[in-house]
Amino acid sequence: MPTPDEYARSLDERRVRRGRDDHFELPPERPHRLRRLIAAILIVILLLVVGYIALVASNVAKISTQPFNLAGLASDSDGRTNILVMGVGDPTHQAANLSDSMMVLSLDSKTHRVAQISLPRDMRVPIPGYGNRKINNANALGGSKLAEQTVSNLLGVPIHYYIKTNFSGLRELVNAVGGIDVDVKQRLADSEYPCDDNEAKSCGLVIEPGLQHMDGARALQYARCRKGTCGNDFGRSERQQEVISLVRQKVATWQFLINPANVGQLTTALRSGLETDMGSVQMLQFALDWQRAAANQPVRLVLSTSNGGYLKSAGGSSDLVPVSGSYDSIADRVQHIFTEPTAAGDLP
Repeated sequence: MPTPDEYARSLDERRVRRGRDDHFELPPERPHRLRRLIAAILIVILLLVVGYIALVASNVAKISTQPFNLAGLASDSDGRTNILVMGVGDPTHQAANLSDSMMVLSLDSKTHRVAQISLPRDMRVPIPGYGNRKINNANALGGSKLAEQTVSNLLGVPIHYYIKTNFSGLRELVNAVGGIDVDVKQRLADSEYPCDDNEAKSCGLVIEPGLQHMDGARALQYARCRKGTCGNDFGRSERQQEVISLVRQKVATWQFLINPANVGQLTTALRSGLETDMGSVQMLQFALDWQRAAANQPVRLVLSTSNGGYLKSAGGSSDLVPVSGSYDSIADRVQHIFTEPTAAGDLP
């Protein structure tokens, strides 16, 4: 039979062993549980990323002529990407293939700046294979590629991609970003503005001055009217640039770009009336570069007949020709639009 001292020592030894057993049994369970939790979180994130990419790719495939082109965004040796943006009528619109709105959207990825250069539809220019004609005929005669070639020859810069949209595309694009807030500088009145449901009839249009929120239908009217007090094609070009800048402000934010619901609504809207030869990767890279440029004011140029402008009437027709008799001065301005100070014809 153990003595009291021996019995006390045996109790102490059992306590130590039990403490050691507790020490070695409990902690190993915690790392296993933590690793399982981290793995589950990573799997969920991966599934979300894959689902997001699949959503974007699915929608891009419906608006791009090269949806599976995985090459990066093309640019010239200075890191500048030029995109020809053309506005055409809806399929039921008379002369729907004429690109009555033409703009070069130029992005400098090195300085993170954007330029918007509007080309009036009545400019008389050499169209390869067809002689001198109004520039809006290029798309009707040979599609987007001929339009790209015509503009590239005219401005002396490469055109890397095109975006073509109709009235429905612009309307749905503005709706997809939740509308835009426009500060209308003066009252716009166009008694010949066509009816929404019948292009052949005139219903007229009045937009009062002041800050106002516009949905897609109203933004289309604002960007499209050109008669009356709307300032003909030059005023229309200025407002189109303004609308694009306002849409850019809504889209070019991280909050918008990383939200699958926003991107889904945007690409669904674009499917209603947009076509481009940019692939999925190129669109994403362009969107990111556009986002980085959001902090800088865009350079805006509308070729016009205004005082200090680059164009004049040809006389006896609606055709527009260069004031100097050559397009060289226009090409020089476009080529150096990011490196030279503000010039005549630039918009504030």
